[in-house]
Amino acid sequence: MPEYNQLYHKAYFAKRIGNDPKRAATFRSEKEFIVEYINSGILLDVGCSTGEFLDTLKWDGPKYGMEISDYAAAIAKEKGILFDRDLFNSQRYFDIIIFRGTIQHIDTPFLYMKKAYDALKPGGYLIFLATPNTNSIYYKLWNTLPFLDAPINFYIPSDKTLINALKNFGFTLVKIRYPYFKSAYASPLKDHVNFVRKLFGMKIAFPFWGNSMDLIFKKPISKD
Repeated sequence: MPEYNQLYHKAYFAKRIGNDPKRAATFRSEKEFIVEYINSGILLDVGCSTGEFLDTLKWDGPKYGMEISDYAAAIAKEKGILFDRDLFNSQRYFDIIIFRGTIQHIDTPFLYMKKAYDALKPGGYLIFLATPNTNSIYYKLWNTLPFLDAPINFYIPSDKTLINALKNFGFTLVKIRYPYFKSAYASPLKDHVNFVRKLFGMKIAFPFWGNSMDLIFKKPISKD
């Protein structure tokens, strides 16, 4: 998507260089979610940013990235992330493909999902992290989520629509979670008070349960 490169300027990555403690805590929770199922192999991070998430993951195996920003990709390369293999030039190559907070920013999301199936080895894992969920009560009431940015959003999934699409491509759902209560950003008492305040018309944004989802899918071994 080279025509969208200008949307991801240097300032966009100001808190994506390992300097945000809450992001780091979220990464650690997501690492626990992943390594329950897979902790080694050939990895591809779609939208790898500056590589800070893969730094936290401390992956055992080759790490590849796809990144629209030349600025972020240059930082990721310094951290050892490779860019010569991706969804579009690899068949049955990766053991795990990750979309972390990425799918909503892609203008051809279903093509990327299909290519992910082709690029994974049989038995490989496709993982979505920090993914917006339009099936949340927050979105149903206010038609947005706190972490959405309209100029760089194309497809905002729900848990039901994303699962259905990936099943149609041949994936099997392994696990889904809604990580609000594990999030470093959550403040349940304050957030629920703000929920009531927003119902009465206050223009505020805050984390809330169901807004974000993490999902693990698997490519069947016997089907291709």
